[in-house]
Amino acid sequence: MNPTVFLGLVTHEGTRFKSADKPTGLIHQVSSALTERGYRTEVLISRENDFEKSGVVLTQREVVDSIQAELRIERQWRRFVNSDDIGALQGIKFTARHIYRRAKFAPLGRRHHLATERGAQMLRRLVNIELAHVKLLKAAYQSGASWAMIVEDDAQLDDVESFTSHLKTFIESQASSTTPLYLNLSDSFSHESLGLSSRLRPTGSWSPNAALLSADRPLTNTACAILYRYEFLDILLPALLQIPTSPVLPIDWKLNAALLDLYYRGYVKSDDCWFVSPGPIVQGSMHRQVGAYLG
Repeated sequence: MNPTVFLGLVTHEGTRFKSADKPTGLIHQVSSALTERGYRTEVLISRENDFEKSGVVLTQREVVDSIQAELRIERQWRRFVNSDDIGALQGIKFTARHIYRRAKFAPLGRRHHLATERGAQMLRRLVNIELAHVKLLKAAYQSGASWAMIVEDDAQLDDVESFTSHLKTFIESQASSTTPLYLNLSDSFSHESLGLSSRLRPTGSWSPNAALLSADRPLTNTACAILYRYEFLDILLPALLQIPTSPVLPIDWKLNAALLDLYYRGYVKSDDCWFVSPGPIVQGSMHRQVGAYLG
């Protein structure tokens, strides 16, 4: 029988979140809690270094092209969110960020064609994260699980039991529905900072202290923790795979690029994307864990 929930973890050997793939880590705790509640689960952890299989070459040109590609998709995404020009102030911020990232990862005047150590490390890290996400999404689809929760190793929870209870309630409440196609579970960036607030409206309750918000366009804050419906993987995977690995995009922006494409081609519509607010999962690399989840 197919599992009800597929649980995937993106990690690596050098992570500072060493406990993520241990029995005490979030992914195994959620699996155990779901099993106790009568659900079948499948857990897969991606920790491999697959960079050499990617075909990406560690050159200065690759670093520069990747930085430019990331800023380009962010511009497109911000216009998509705000439905107008990004404005002069935002344009200045983009320019400043481009100069900073060039100076950090691909300094001007460097004659050697090989990437700097920092630039090479950045490319390796981003490619490995991307390949891990794609690997887990493929495995989730092949598992036939009704839902797939993919988390990164800095995803953290205060109360796994409470989270799992609300997750089970959510899954059962959506059993006869086709929406949402995916649910954002983390509060990595605030809705206000990303300019998403005007795109969101209440559509229900996740818990006594957290609301379900429906978005009128497919949006994410990061790929730290997302719950995907099985049917969505059938259209999301091809959209992700058609975006080349080079130039290198962070998986968050690659996911947003795929969502923009799916929206404009009519595969994803209003109300197909939901958020839990405040998000029950905290991105530990950005926020402290204490007080993250109130149930």
